[in-house]
Amino acid sequence: MDQIIFTIRLLCLLSISYTALALPSLFCPMAWAEYPLLKKAIIDRNLKDLQKSLSDGSYHGEEGILRIRPDVAAKRLGIKVFIDQDYRDAQALFERAEKSLEKANAAMVSVADETFPGEHAASIIEHFLHYKDRLASAKENLMTSRSRVNPANDDRLNEAAANHLMDRLLVLCLKKTDKRLRDALGLFYNVCQGINPNESSLTPDNIAFVNEVFLVFTSGSMEETLNAFDLDSDGDYKDRHGNSDWKRAVGREESRYVHIMEAVLEKYGDKGYKIDPLLFFALMRRESNFDPLAVSSVGAAGLTQIMPRTAIDMGMKNIFVPKYLSEAGAYLDRERRSKAKAFAALNQIDEKNGLHHAKRARELMQQSLAYGEKRELLYAQYRKDLLKNRTDERLDPSLALEYGFKYFSALMKEQKGDISLALSSYNAGPHRVRQYKGIPPFEETVRFRNRVLEFYRDYLKKGGVARGK
Repeated sequence: MDQIIFTIRLLCLLSISYTALALPSLFCPMAWAEYPLLKKAIIDRNLKDLQKSLSDGSYHGEEGILRIRPDVAAKRLGIKVFIDQDYRDAQALFERAEKSLEKANAAMVSVADETFPGEHAASIIEHFLHYKDRLASAKENLMTSRSRVNPANDDRLNEAAANHLMDRLLVLCLKKTDKRLRDALGLFYNVCQGINPNESSLTPDNIAFVNEVFLVFTSGSMEETLNAFDLDSDGDYKDRHGNSDWKRAVGREESRYVHIMEAVLEKYGDKGYKIDPLLFFALMRRESNFDPLAVSSVGAAGLTQIMPRTAIDMGMKNIFVPKYLSEAGAYLDRERRSKAKAFAALNQIDEKNGLHHAKRARELMQQSLAYGEKRELLYAQYRKDLLKNRTDERLDPSLALEYGFKYFSALMKEQKGDISLALSSYNAGPHRVRQYKGIPPFEETVRFRNRVLEFYRDYLKKGGVARGK
């Protein structure tokens, strides 16, 4: 009975149709004892994150091999947990602390006139000190509550119960994501952390967890084991480089560029890394929505949104690079640096030296905002001049598609056919993928990857194409 109740709750939580998912299939077809490395990777990462949260002060009540907060476990997963008044008081204090921090941040960015000299600095001090006091009290209450948690009163620390819960969650998350391993791991993390499972599975918050678990499991497993999963590999799909069945999946907007795509495929043949044309159409759809005159807020242009420096490095000619473009980039860098310094100054505020650091934090934040305004003006000027002249080769649909295809082909080769890593490289740069050993934790990059793959799956569905494995 408990198992049935749990299943119904999880099906509702993950928005899976109960009638479409037979109960017996949930617990027998995928024996997780066959994948001990996946479970070990998840447990190791969770325990490492738990220890880190305890040492850096970010602990909010998560416990066990699943690192679940008690309120999430009780309300969403229906398992036995220990929750006392100290824990409830801690959560209320965390909420109040967060609101105080938001007010301190608002005072840093405010451009409203002061009713008295130093009003904004005074507001920063007041709200940040409230934030620190409430945060300290919350942590104290939380640790008092934690001292009372044990395997007898909390299933999160019960090895058998926690392992059983992990098995069921993994099965459900893989079912929900059609065995796409990265997305399943992201969904698994979100469910355990109480994040809305209807949001995109991969987020900047869970990407470090996903990257590590994915890498440990895929690098340590046999090919026959990995064949049970969709690993975002181009090898998982039929090769459409040499035939024309992909054309039936494209829509009206895309059809304008089919002849260019055909010419590119014919020109390069076996010279470069073969790419599914539908995947590249999905990339263009996300980048420009097939507008050949699209220009981004940082100077990327054309159907495939190639940056000026990348275009030049690939050998494109007549790329519009006015002197003020490098100035815009410098303002962007200064904007980010000043913002980081502002928060560093904010965190130094205490009872003794609050005024000095509050003034410094506000000054740096206002400086960052000013740099941002100058950056926006220069990039807006760049877009205006670029579209006025229209001599930049990136605005030529044929050249944009050809060079974008060549660049993405090189990235696919570098990432050994891993679509997610190639897309991340296209958006954030290959150096960032190497730096983070996977998808970089940037909101823009994670969203880009998610959206392109969503469009790609849509094309595959329209074309009636299934996974090749």
